[in-house]
Amino acid sequence: MAVNITQNPQTITPSDNPVTWVFSSTQTAQPNFYFLVEVSIANPTTFSVIEKHKVYPEVSSFAHFNAQTITERFVEANNIVSGQALPKVRIKVTEYYNNSAQASATSNEVMFWKARISMRNFANYDHSEYYLNTASGVKFLTYEPRGTAKVKREDNFILSLLSSGLNTDFLVRTYESNGTLVDSVAINKGTDNLLVLSCGVYALETFNSVDFTNATYYTIEATNLAGNTEVFRIDLDDSCIYSTSSRLLWLNSLGGIDAFTFGLLTKEKTSVTSFGYEKQFGNFNSSNSYAYDLKEGTVVDYLKTYKKELELTSDWMLEAVQNWLSKSLYTSPFVRIQENSDLYRCKVTNASFDKKIQENDLLFQEMVKIELENDNSVNV
Repeated sequence: MAVNITQNPQTITPSDNPVTWVFSSTQTAQPNFYFLVEVSIANPTTFSVIEKHKVYPEVSSFAHFNAQTITERFVEANNIVSGQALPKVRIKVTEYYNNSAQASATSNEVMFWKARISMRNFANYDHSEYYLNTASGVKFLTYEPRGTAKVKREDNFILSLLSSGLNTDFLVRTYESNGTLVDSVAINKGTDNLLVLSCGVYALETFNSVDFTNATYYTIEATNLAGNTEVFRIDLDDSCIYSTSSRLLWLNSLGGIDAFTFGLLTKEKTSVTSFGYEKQFGNFNSSNSYAYDLKEGTVVDYLKTYKKELELTSDWMLEAVQNWLSKSLYTSPFVRIQENSDLYRCKVTNASFDKKIQENDLLFQEMVKIELENDNSVNV
């Protein structure tokens, strides 16, 4: 008797992509054979059995089990505000035949975070690229083209990182245009597995006393005893601020937070839907006579609903920025719009997008349609 787990998911894996184990047994020829798979979740430390599944051999003595439908329900999306101690999943595989349990094996523990990367990216997914654990040059959770990030001083900007649980510092360095260092500050973000740093200029100045005097750009890098991340550059945008600009922040496919300012124009529109009926022409008056009075109307409303929408238009942008922005924003289910220092959840209604190509389209802009709150009139 022997059960072997021959393939595990990677050490840390996105929750909404396949989370697959492969296992085998030397006893699959026994009568009424099947594997019993017990799925356990630790949130974050103590494991509890969540579900049990019967699985039958598929190829020779091998079978597989995908826990995606479970992991996608047991972790929250990046909440922008603070880090998270991520949950873990593991399975126990027991072989059953002759109407009784026989040998079993327990898998490795796998950590997961709320994300779903594209099938193309998942096929080549390597957790070491994003997991700060005995590695250098680990990436932050964004596909934003490096070297293109820009912020105005009041903008929110978020960087997120996966860490092994070691105490981690974010190093913020500000620079003048000629590369002269202005300030260097280490911000401790603790031991959470999903670390979140609010690294807009206002937040860094106010809460971390970072000096931006004469600075034109700054860099963010994270480090702990296991390794360090890439150095992420953010340029200060001191160009004209239009009164009609709007900034969006959204959950990207890597589970991080992306942000972009639609700096050219914001138009507010309200669509109205009427609910009414048509009355008969004429009615009895106070003298018991049947009168025809146009003052009472024949087509009337009893309720109106109205929906507030915004159209945001960007300034001109690079091809790489347009390609990243359109795919990241339009496919995100969780979007917020910044109003002063507050963030309000909203809905992007664009139903399609184009990937612009420099050879065909010389100038790139994006127009995003946002749906805000719906409301009703008085019901009469």
